[in-house]
Amino acid sequence: MKQKLLFLCGISFFILLSITALSQSKTITGTVADSLGNGISGVSVKVRGRARGTMTNIKGFFSLQANTGDILTFAAINYEPQEINIGEQNVINISLKIKSSELSDVVVVAYGTQRKVNVTGSMVTIDSKQIEDKPFTSVDKALQGAVAGVQVSSANGIPGSSTDVIMRGIGSITAGTSPLWVIDGVAATTGDLTSNTTTSNALSGLNPDDIESITPLKDAAATALYGSRAANGVMIVVTKKGKSGGIRLNATAEIGYNKIAHTNKNNRPMTTLENQTVLRESLINAGYASNNSEADELIIDPENGLGFDSNWTQTNTNWLDAVTRTGKQRQYNASVSGGTEKTQYYASAGYFDQDGTTIATTFKRYNGSFSLNSKVNDKITFKLGVNGSTSTQLSPLGSAAYGSPVSGSFFLQPWFSPYNSDGSLRYGDAEFPNGAQFNPVAIANFEKQNAIQTEFRGYVSGEYQILPELKFTSKYGAEYFDINEYQYWSPFYGDGFNDQGDGFAVYTRLFDWTWTNQLNYRLNITHEKDIYVDLLGGTEAYRITNNILEAGAKNFPMTSQLFYLASASTPTTAYNLPSAQSMNSYFSNAIFNFKDRYIISGSFRRDGSSVFSQGHKWGNFYSAGASWNINEESFMKYVKWINLLKLRGSYGETGNTNGFGYYSALSTYSYGYPYNGNPGSAPNNVGNSNLTWEKNKQFNVGVDFSFVNDRLGGTIEYYKRVSSDLIVAVPLSPTSGFSGGQNENVGSMYNRGLEFTLNGKPVVSKDFSWTINFNISHNTNRVTKLYNHSPISQQTRFEITEGHDIHEFYTRLWAGVNPDNGSPLWYTDATRADTTSNSSLAQLSLTGKSASPKYFGGFSNIFQYKSISLDIDFYYNFGNYIYNTWENYLSSDGLYLGSMNQMSTELNAWQKPGDRTNTPQIIYGGNKNSNRPSTRYLYSGNYIRLRNIQLSYALPKIVLNKIKLSNLSVYVRGTNLFTFDTDKYLPNDPELGASSIQDFQVFIPKSITFGLKVGL
Repeated sequence: MKQKLLFLCGISFFILLSITALSQSKTITGTVADSLGNGISGVSVKVRGRARGTMTNIKGFFSLQANTGDILTFAAINYEPQEINIGEQNVINISLKIKSSELSDVVVVAYGTQRKVNVTGSMVTIDSKQIEDKPFTSVDKALQGAVAGVQVSSANGIPGSSTDVIMRGIGSITAGTSPLWVIDGVAATTGDLTSNTTTSNALSGLNPDDIESITPLKDAAATALYGSRAANGVMIVVTKKGKSGGIRLNATAEIGYNKIAHTNKNNRPMTTLENQTVLRESLINAGYASNNSEADELIIDPENGLGFDSNWTQTNTNWLDAVTRTGKQRQYNASVSGGTEKTQYYASAGYFDQDGTTIATTFKRYNGSFSLNSKVNDKITFKLGVNGSTSTQLSPLGSAAYGSPVSGSFFLQPWFSPYNSDGSLRYGDAEFPNGAQFNPVAIANFEKQNAIQTEFRGYVSGEYQILPELKFTSKYGAEYFDINEYQYWSPFYGDGFNDQGDGFAVYTRLFDWTWTNQLNYRLNITHEKDIYVDLLGGTEAYRITNNILEAGAKNFPMTSQLFYLASASTPTTAYNLPSAQSMNSYFSNAIFNFKDRYIISGSFRRDGSSVFSQGHKWGNFYSAGASWNINEESFMKYVKWINLLKLRGSYGETGNTNGFGYYSALSTYSYGYPYNGNPGSAPNNVGNSNLTWEKNKQFNVGVDFSFVNDRLGGTIEYYKRVSSDLIVAVPLSPTSGFSGGQNENVGSMYNRGLEFTLNGKPVVSKDFSWTINFNISHNTNRVTKLYNHSPISQQTRFEITEGHDIHEFYTRLWAGVNPDNGSPLWYTDATRADTTSNSSLAQLSLTGKSASPKYFGGFSNIFQYKSISLDIDFYYNFGNYIYNTWENYLSSDGLYLGSMNQMSTELNAWQKPGDRTNTPQIIYGGNKNSNRPSTRYLYSGNYIRLRNIQLSYALPKIVLNKIKLSNLSVYVRGTNLFTFDTDKYLPNDPELGASSIQDFQVFIPKSITFGLKVGL
């Protein structure tokens, strides 16, 4: 028995010894690299199920003890984890696939945040580096060229002026076309809130340096949760917040100057001697003189001629130089932030000061902000934020007003001088009489036109974590605007001369609030939590009140020191009328995620608005979206060069109530119609009880991709948005007394287009990198339905017509100049089959040329060499046309010659048979109405602009550590430095806003600034 036991023990010992030998520990070595073969440092290498592990060194090398049959796990930040079974090998070399940001990033969306992998809509996030420190008065101007599908242009160069932001085409005829701006989760009031100022911008009170990110939401899946206000897209703005850690202090100082961005020497106001040449020619061609000597005598003849001063050619004033300037520009910003794991804070202050390109244009802003996030306990979080500013904007008279400095620079004769021989201002004499084009230099000294805007935006919110998967959030946000405008016309000279001075004041007080309550719930379907549904439900209340007070007076003291209304003797205007609008809403959203591969989303919102009548106050808006993260499929796991491949699509309906008034649907009366000395009222709006929301149905499909460790990525998208129930004024019988007609939902149009975005890193090395970003957009607009199929004529150069672009120009069709006799030629109609020299026989026609570009976008390069970086951004715009409103006065072929300055293209006029030119023969008194509005004054709007170039140097970390700073950098920046346009005769800057109409706007500036950034 003992022998048997010893035998069994021996066998057991032998088996145990064999197992031990088979599973004995051995050294495993190897390297971990990326897809390009570069070693990855800091990779965690562990034996699964054992407390055994190590990290790779700087070259990606590792070494550790493991047993045959063990499983090694490899994990690193930004890379997908990998597991390897250990066999007989002792060396294991692997490469890790970079983790798609689609899986890890969290993005801001409607009413919260979500993982990027769950996004089915069209959106792009712009971070603070693309916004802060730019020399722009408002954040919307900094978006130009940054996002495909978002067209940003400034119609005016006045500092603090409004900006046209069009997302995926124009979607309305009479209502608003701008996107909804949501700042820190609260819908914001934007646009021009002034009544009398040339142009202003509510967003100019928000310091771009305080913004953390902007996310344009473009399709229905992204915007439908905002329902009736989302038809034109949504801009989600997040301001900067504090982060846990030590105190961080940052400061920026920037100074520089600006001047006119673009002029054209080929089409400019003529000089005095050039005027003399053309005047001689025009008098000879008209038969008033037979040679230059006779023409010169006629020009100075006070009885039978033009009566010019005998020394008129001795003066040559460049009025453009007289009314423009090199203006100063400066801004200073400082912020402090920090906090603990439970409480974080951020506070900032800033100052911005910019002179416009013309006299009497300035903008100055003081601003501050504060935010606080506090986690009271594991369930309750409290947040608040407020930002405020006060700004002063000075702006001149606009368009062709007699006192406008811009129109004066074109209209005024160069033989006039703004100053007398003793240096005093010249006004009220034969050259600058009242009731004609004024001396703009004198007007700038005598008159005042300003707006002081004070605004506050703020929010307070609380979050309660009811369950680990269920959270309740309540947020209250509000805005307050206080705007004081004042206009004073001097009794000495100008528009106020006949009234012995004229003053007009407007006080606007606007307040709005939004209260949102919502529940977020995650339903995990599987134990692994890789299949789940995110649910959102909420309610929202909104109200806005607007109170305007106006007053005017005339007969001021004969001194420029007493210019307030209290100094005037005769009141002329008194007006006050508050208005209000409110809305209640219910909204919901659901996102189904199947293992990060298949995503389905849906949203629904119901809005009730005070704008509409009973029976039409409520509207329903919705969206559905889906995405397929192809790169997450098992068959893609071994395709290491593809980091992201995502197909997504969406469809939904949103609404538009912006831009047609609080009471358009109601039949209203207005007082202010006195009768026999007694107060009286009269109907002022016919109303329409059936009026409802304009609707916008949008389909979107897109592909997102990223290859080779995110070295190359981008997006391709196709969209079609159909706008229906567009509000149009339908004509009524003149006997109704409502000449403006009645608003009805009778129009429709569509926009469809393609967007392409490409991001690349052609060079990435230890000391040098090169990054490229490119986007291009193409949009087609067509009006598909109008009331009775009848075109809608507008006071501008457009006629809205079915089957045509809403911004297609409508005017006579210019056919050029008859080379045989120098007479003007027009096409008789849109067929362009016949021509005529009789302008009365030339029909007004649609031109086939639109103010909207066919293609636009941006192209940027970032070069980084050690501590030196160079950023270069271009913006381009192709396929649109520009109409020069007043050029028919300035290129009049003799009609206004002598009384107004003319453009230099008049020097190219027809001289003899056979000449081929676009300028008819110059004849004093005009050449067969050749200057009547036509496509002669329509120019190509194609241009490429060097939007931004910045060279900066940052101190290396080793130096910063020694001087106890977190960062220190200096930079020089140029904005709008060069503009390349394709039409060599375009007389103005090609950037003119969405309408592409030149109306003597203040010139767009180019700036050169120098800056210093310091962080502690």
